[in-house]
Amino acid sequence: MPSRLAMLKRLMGIYAVVEDMHSAELQRTDAAVREVRDAIGRQRTVARSAGVDRRGALEAGDDMGRKMAEALCEAANLKRQRLAPIQVECESLRDAASRQYAASRLKSEQMQRIVTQAAEQAALEEERKMQAASDDRFLARRCWKDVRAEIERTGD
Repeated sequence: MPSRLAMLKRLMGIYAVVEDMHSAELQRTDAAVREVRDAIGRQRTVARSAGVDRRGALEAGDDMGRKMAEALCEAANLKRQRLAPIQVECESLRDAASRQYAASRLKSEQMQRIVTQAAEQAALEEERKMQAASDDRFLARRCWKDVRAEIERTGD
């Protein structure tokens, strides 16, 4: 039984390592999603700022400033459009990693329960063996005393 328990503990360790790998992958994909969202947010900010600059240039009659602001706004919008499919792909990868992590975590927890049950069963069996050995010693000693008392009583 101890060899079975040791094997189960090694297997539980493997499940824990796999769970850690899936957790790291989830964290990596989550960071990628945040990075893309942040980049899109920065481009939105640039586009808004360029829109404000464009209005200011229009009011001031600065044709060159207006054209620069429009170009900047257009570039920011183009970058946002290019980042959108990347965001969708990163979110898809993150969702897959999340499902994979949840499945490996569930398997790891199941394995941990199996090991706990096996350890409890091994401890119970060991306790039973110890009690049986103690009972055998008690009975053997009692039998020995009874035989000795019988010998003393009969006088042999």
